[in-house]
Amino acid sequence: MDHVPQLVLDGFLAPCLAHFCDLFSAAHRSRSIRAQSLAALTKLLTALTGFLKRAFPEDGIPASAAAGAHATVAGGGDALADMDMDCTAQYGRHGDAAVGPGPSSIRQQMQSLAAYPGMPLGADRMRQPQRFAGDLLRQLDGLFRNAAAVTRSGRKQRRKFEGADTADKNRHKKGRGSVSTTETAAAASGGKGVAAAAAALAAVTTPAAASAAGVGLSAASGAAAAGLLGAPTAMAAALAAASDARASALRLVSLLMDCWLECNPTQLAIAPDLEQATALAMIAAACNSLIERLLLPRQAAVGGAGQQHGVWQQGPPPSAEQRLALTQQLHDLAARRVAAHFPAVLPPVKPPPAVVEALVRLNLQCAELLGRFLPLLADSRSHHQPHNFMPAGSGASGSVTLWWVPALVSYYVGALEQGLLLPPAAKTLSDASSAAATAAQGMSAAAADALLMAVSVALGQLDDMAAARLMAAVANFAARQSPRSGARLACIRMQHSLLLAAVGGRVSLAEGAVASWLEPLPKLLWEVGGGSPEIAAAALLLLLDAARFAAPGSSASEFLSSTLQPQLAPLFAVQLPPKAAKAAWAKYTSALAAASPLSGPEPGSAPGSVSSAGSDEVMVLLPGAVSKLPEPVARLAVDLIYHTGALGGPLLKPLAAALSSAALPCSVCLRLLDVVMARLRDAPDPALAASWLLTLLFGPQHGQRVLSPDGADLTASWDRQRALVDTALMGLGRLGGIAPLLMVLAPQLAALPLAEVVTAGARGARLQRYSLVRLCALALGEAAGGDRLPAGLMEIVPAAAAICGVEAGVAVAFAEAGSNGPAAVLPHSTTFGPVAQLLAERPALAMAVIRHLLALIRQAAQEQPHPHQAAPACATLGYLPLHISALAALQLAQTLVKLQPVRLALAASVADRECLVGLVKELSGATRNLPVAAAGTTGSDHAAACGLESQRLLQTVGDLYGNAAAS
Repeated sequence: MDHVPQLVLDGFLAPCLAHFCDLFSAAHRSRSIRAQSLAALTKLLTALTGFLKRAFPEDGIPASAAAGAHATVAGGGDALADMDMDCTAQYGRHGDAAVGPGPSSIRQQMQSLAAYPGMPLGADRMRQPQRFAGDLLRQLDGLFRNAAAVTRSGRKQRRKFEGADTADKNRHKKGRGSVSTTETAAAASGGKGVAAAAAALAAVTTPAAASAAGVGLSAASGAAAAGLLGAPTAMAAALAAASDARASALRLVSLLMDCWLECNPTQLAIAPDLEQATALAMIAAACNSLIERLLLPRQAAVGGAGQQHGVWQQGPPPSAEQRLALTQQLHDLAARRVAAHFPAVLPPVKPPPAVVEALVRLNLQCAELLGRFLPLLADSRSHHQPHNFMPAGSGASGSVTLWWVPALVSYYVGALEQGLLLPPAAKTLSDASSAAATAAQGMSAAAADALLMAVSVALGQLDDMAAARLMAAVANFAARQSPRSGARLACIRMQHSLLLAAVGGRVSLAEGAVASWLEPLPKLLWEVGGGSPEIAAAALLLLLDAARFAAPGSSASEFLSSTLQPQLAPLFAVQLPPKAAKAAWAKYTSALAAASPLSGPEPGSAPGSVSSAGSDEVMVLLPGAVSKLPEPVARLAVDLIYHTGALGGPLLKPLAAALSSAALPCSVCLRLLDVVMARLRDAPDPALAASWLLTLLFGPQHGQRVLSPDGADLTASWDRQRALVDTALMGLGRLGGIAPLLMVLAPQLAALPLAEVVTAGARGARLQRYSLVRLCALALGEAAGGDRLPAGLMEIVPAAAAICGVEAGVAVAFAEAGSNGPAAVLPHSTTFGPVAQLLAERPALAMAVIRHLLALIRQAAQEQPHPHQAAPACATLGYLPLHISALAALQLAQTLVKLQPVRLALAASVADRECLVGLVKELSGATRNLPVAAAGTTGSDHAAACGLESQRLLQTVGDLYGNAAAS
């Protein structure tokens, strides 16, 4: 088993189980286990447990994981045609696992055989012969007679004719020299040992159970009424049953239950013994393994011939009637005996810790064993009981009595609510035993997983009252766990599985049960943060599915929108009050000075903004738990918002702050904005949606430096802010159009200082101007929006467009060449895209924009020294360098006069063309009259570039509008 476990399991599982049946039989135990020694029985149980763990190593894997694993290949049944390919594929996939811990030479040999496209070693042993039933039974009977001939009585008969038998001179000694395990001391003939085995098999195998167990000898022999198993003799029936793994497993369960009674489980409540408790626990564990893997495998894993992952299946899967019959048979055989002593209790005199641990294992194994028979509740209810009645008495024919169900439910509730895996004995006079029961047994992660798995299986079978009691206990248990514990994760996953089962109609959940599960999850997500993405993902999946499947207008939907939705806001960001800005600003400036004391301002940003800004221009934002999660998990939180209903003010305000900062990753931020824009159309108050859009696009937070409480800079970059505005404007079409929104926002936008020169280059004003230009361009481009802007915006839009174009040109010049190099002339599609789009929709604004460019240059020239004097090194236009701004203004004017819509609009009016040419000439002259920068400075290079660009602009206007320019 250690070297090639899969080969032994595929070809020799049935003989191995038959061997254990012989070892646990009464005949063998009366001979080899002296005086029913508990230590000797424990050795046999240890050997059986080791064999079952090697045969089914996935017993420790949860059922959900085991059910989804890959199927392996078995060498029995009718799967003969594809034997070569199946075995090759199986060894190729699981070569290392199948080889086991053998020597390296053996592993290399097995790997080479796995790579060879032929039959693996020993594959011919897995083939079962194709024989007729009659021939098979005759050969079995012959094998039995040959086996009987070598028994003690046969040798005595031979000794009379052949002399003394010297080969068996040690036959009277026990141990390795003893006779066959099927021999009894009182056997008078060779056939009595096997006949006794056949009688034992017949005692535990009814026709229904034999059929359900896969023993189909009656159909194979063609004589269904020729005996219990359809075999001509009892000896042949015993040997045939021994060749079937499921029949041997059924007999082994019966023998283990005999050992259960011999271990005297009633003594556990008085004076438990370590060997006794250990043996009982191993018996229950072995029965669990045999029932789950051989007798009653999971229905989702059953299919076809051969062995699937952890499930042995020969022949066609049993029908529902056969499975029910075998379940009833196993209940009478095992569950009744186990339930009579369940649960084991802590005696008044506290036993040693090892005994307590063994008793806890016994209780868990017994609870798992009893839980396998809970499907019989549905059968008894379908006969004659309503769903909310728990059967406690005898039922009609075909049903069984499940009197132990209340005890099982009470044990689960006590274990979950109080942590009592080993409840104290009844009628205990002192509270010391109860306290000892709670303190002596801390529920481990493995015990919690096993307990919760058993509870999740039981919830699908119990009545409504018992299920509600268990679900309340699970919620209580989850509330007592630490946020990052494995038990809390198991509770969340169990609740999620129950929710999906309820959606599928397999489980009935009480009103308000799901809400009680969801209510503590936002706090859990905040406490977990980014420390446990697995728990956060499980909690978010539960929230997401609960919101997705909530019926509109139901109590669950009302809970999501009114209670849960406001609790989601802190998960994204929390805006702290202004009094926290001073401390955050001090930490930021000290960290900035220590990290880069000689670094200058960012290109294109306001010069001296870090040094001149104060705590009054700071917004302190505390990032939520979503910012600390991996991106796939954070997207679950974003998608959850969409399913919580119409968005309210308590959630929208923190989302605007989070979107305006760098608290969230950029991709998550854009997805969040898309979700919010899709939900704004369902806002109960349209004014709320308009107010939120005004804050998002034109809010004062864009001009503030965003800091975290520890001084980290969360200010969004220009590229991120521009992507935010573009995404928001693309989603405005879902709200009924941009033009109506612009009409609503016009009074607030007209009050903003967007046309003032002193704000040129400022962080917040730049984004506001960009948003206004883009918004007006899209509004003019709408088919139903008309060709006019609101009256309040007609005055500020040309000036805002002129400054926006200059800001864009300066930013590109810094990005392409830096502040110490020459500024490049770039295409308008990449540099002046928003302004060009606006003029393409409304060409009549071209001369107004150029006029405001001229006003900008003249105002800047007036604020500077005399033209013949050298300009200071810090000459600016607002917050922008003066000569670079003039260069950007010339490039913007050249881009505008080249636009095809502008040229077509001016083609019909000579006066407009002459006016345009005059404005261009004045703009070129104004740039030439700017103060000359000192020689050798960066301003001198930019001033020279301005002269060249003004000549290029005049040449372009002369080429396009030659007649007007000549006049």
